Amino acid sequence: MGAQYKNSCKIYSAWNYEKEIEDLNKASAQGWQLVKGGCFHSRFVKNPGIQYRYQMDFRKIEDMGRYIETFREQGWEYINSTFNGWHYFRKLYDPTLPEEAYEIFTDRESLHEMNNRWARIALGIGIALALFAVLYCIKLIRQPNLPSLIQVLTFAIESVVLLRGWSIMRKPGSNRSRHGDSLFLTIFFIVILLGAFGSIALSDLRPDLYTEQNAASIDQPIVDNQWLEFKIHYPDRYYLDLDIEAPEPATIKVMDASGTAVYEVTETSFHKQDLPVKLSRGTYKLSLSCTSGFDVKCKVQ
Repeated sequence: MGAQYKNSCKIYSAWNYEKEIEDLNKASAQGWQLVKGGCFHSRFVKNPGIQYRYQMDFRKIEDMGRYIETFREQGWEYINSTFNGWHYFRKLYDPTLPEEAYEIFTDRESLHEMNNRWARIALGIGIALALFAVLYCIKLIRQPNLPSLIQVLTFAIESVVLLRGWSIMRKPGSNRSRHGDSLFLTIFFIVILLGAFGSIALSDLRPDLYTEQNAASIDQPIVDNQWLEFKIHYPDRYYLDLDIEAPEPATIKVMDASGTAVYEVTETSFHKQDLPVKLSRGTYKLSLSCTSGFDVKCKVQ
């Protein structure tokens, strides 16, 4: 019979990597030995006849061969590395040895340096995400709408979580274990994914239409001539860019399916951008009324 494998999709935070090490050690005691560690996915093989102690390191490696050899000389077997710089090692477990024999860092300075490597990256990304949140917040204030609100919240949550991790990791030797941290991280990533895809989906559902009508003169008055129909998929605040030029006052309306005007303007000369209009889900039409020549341009977004 061939080897028996299993996969694990647990999520661990960088600032609580000791929890992942603890789980790897428990799995090894239960006969499951790590084959490939990963940020979101790990693979194990069933081998109850052996037991390991695991450790992890975080750094950018220029000479991988020398790096692995250095750990091998200390009794550590290299397993694999992840795309974002985490490296997995293991050592055969001897119950007669003290737990200190399975520490990958033998001095406080080395542990502090590893923590700082991740903390510096987290700080940079956290600040960048905070700036994105501020920029989208400015956009949200200028043009309130649901996709922008979701973007602000998503960037803000990502920034807060990373800056929290930075704060924890810059305290070497502190108790970073957090009860329920894996569940918290799982929920966090679900929220981020839903926020990202939700914002993109809602943006794609918004209308992005441009239309224009013009005539140098007309033979008879035009009353509620409906020339453009568009659909609104979800209630929100939408925006009009509207230009009107006419010798006599011309009226532009945004009308719902029942024929009720939800927005109306009557002018001979009118040039405005980002006019806010609250629209519900349904079908709408642009309507024109005038008594003379006209030049009308409208953008709906």
